Amino acid sequence: MRRAGLALVALLGLVACGGSSASGAPAQSTGTATVHVVVLEGTQLFPVEIMQQQGIAGRHGLKLNVTKLSGPQAVDTAEQNGDFDIAFNSWLTVALFRQHGIGVSNVYSMYGFTNDVLVKKDSPIQSFADLKGKRIGLFGGPTGGTTTLFRLICVKYDGFDPVKDAQVQYGAPPLLVNALNRGSLDAVQLLDPVIVSELETGTVRSIGNIGDIWRQKTGQDPMLVAINVRDSWAAQHADVVRRFILAFREAVQYLRTHRDVWPRLAASVGITSSDGVKLLEQRTASHFLTEWNPRFIAAQKAYAAQVFQTLGNVQGVPTSIPSGTFNTAYAPGS
Repeated sequence: MRRAGLALVALLGLVACGGSSASGAPAQSTGTATVHVVVLEGTQLFPVEIMQQQGIAGRHGLKLNVTKLSGPQAVDTAEQNGDFDIAFNSWLTVALFRQHGIGVSNVYSMYGFTNDVLVKKDSPIQSFADLKGKRIGLFGGPTGGTTTLFRLICVKYDGFDPVKDAQVQYGAPPLLVNALNRGSLDAVQLLDPVIVSELETGTVRSIGNIGDIWRQKTGQDPMLVAINVRDSWAAQHADVVRRFILAFREAVQYLRTHRDVWPRLAASVGITSSDGVKLLEQRTASHFLTEWNPRFIAAQKAYAAQVFQTLGNVQGVPTSIPSGTFNTAYAPGS
């Protein structure tokens, strides 16, 4: 009995230290887990902030070590270098990474398309068709999901590819805004909250929202951003990934049902007027996504089919959806 007791203690010690279970599967921790989260500054950061500020992360046994980045290209770099546990990025970019052997996968939905193209208020440019040959700033970089949809709309409906038939400059949103104000760019595609901040100045106007245009013309409402994991880390911390997804869903529900948090969130990104707060909430809250099932994933693949058919094999766009791009193992109910 004494030997059996010692063996039990040794087994419990092995599990507590992260050893393997009898089945060979990694043991799952039930304590507080520290997660390195990489997220773009702005509206994509809001659910993460709510997870922390409202104690949601703590209730799910999570301590979030958050790295805030200024542009999608910085998120791409972090994912390619493996410098993250959980991140938020374009799901099509993740498909491209997997084509190149990078161990990243999409494990849950996050955000839809809400991006506008802005021009100066007195600009003669009235629509995307007028952008052919112009100087355009794109915050998403060559592999960004917003860049892909912007190109898709222009090729399919306006007869030109902006990356080939215009002068494109990639950069962080503040740099592009400065360039637009200086007159060195004719138009810029941005993200919130920068869009709201710029519209509030009264010096710019929108010539189109890529999400609205695509939804109106096709009836599709594709996902832009998904929750991503580093595969090697997630395989060893499946329970932590599941807890993170549950905490994220709870935070999104909180954002949708507690309007009192929006003035503070808006103020954190420099928006303080009542009209600005209202516009930011309207443009943001409904576009957070909390669905992850075969029907939803099939809809994303249908959108990707449009991308492949229209754009063909172009730089920054995957040529297929590799196996494992969509991982359902961690989703609630899986």
